[in-house]
Amino acid sequence: MQKLLSSGIPIQTLIVKLCVQVAKNTFIMFNARFRCSFAVLFFIVTQIACTGKVEIVENRDGQGRLERYQRRKKDFAKEGLYQKFYPDGKLAEEARYVNDSLDGDHKYFYTNGATESVERYRNGIFEGKYEKFDSNGVLILEQIYIKGAMQGWSIAYYPNGKIKEKVAIRDNEENGPFTEYHENGALKTEGTYAPGPEGAQEQGELMEYDEQGQKIRSAVCKDGRCETKWQKE
Repeated sequence: MQKLLSSGIPIQTLIVKLCVQVAKNTFIMFNARFRCSFAVLFFIVTQIACTGKVEIVENRDGQGRLERYQRRKKDFAKEGLYQKFYPDGKLAEEARYVNDSLDGDHKYFYTNGATESVERYRNGIFEGKYEKFDSNGVLILEQIYIKGAMQGWSIAYYPNGKIKEKVAIRDNEENGPFTEYHENGALKTEGTYAPGPEGAQEQGELMEYDEQGQKIRSAVCKDGRCETKWQKE
């Protein structure tokens, strides 16, 4: 310090240079420690990934279809991706498991790779929209599940995308109004379903129409038996 003072350099300049040098040394020490800590952390994460808590299981059935899924090592509960393949190796089914229960989309596929249907689960329970498609990828059926039971409207479609049938569902049963349509979109039939000992039955007034939308028949139904009240000549 004495040499620096005797060199004629202003004291303020000396203090600034000293502070800069201390800051540089501190940054170098911190950077080295950071690199060391990062290396240790990377090693730990790598070890956990390598040892792992899940394993991949593969089984093949008598028809040559491969089943592959992840499971926990400690209790063999399914955890993660689940897949099933056709004998030719194409994907036939895909889902995800959480704690041995289906969770999320459960998809089925045709042999041409197109989606056949999509089921949706939450904690192992059917929940949300169910969709079914033809082999060309056209939607042909959609339904809604709430807490494992079908509720609301079940809607079927023609290949041209027009509605074929719309039925009210309550607790997995046809229960309430229904309508059927011709392929050109014109109304075909309308009536009401009620639960019966062997499934849904027509109940009350039933109306039928031709492809031009003209009424051709009316009937009254009781327990699935419909008596014609009027019919177009």
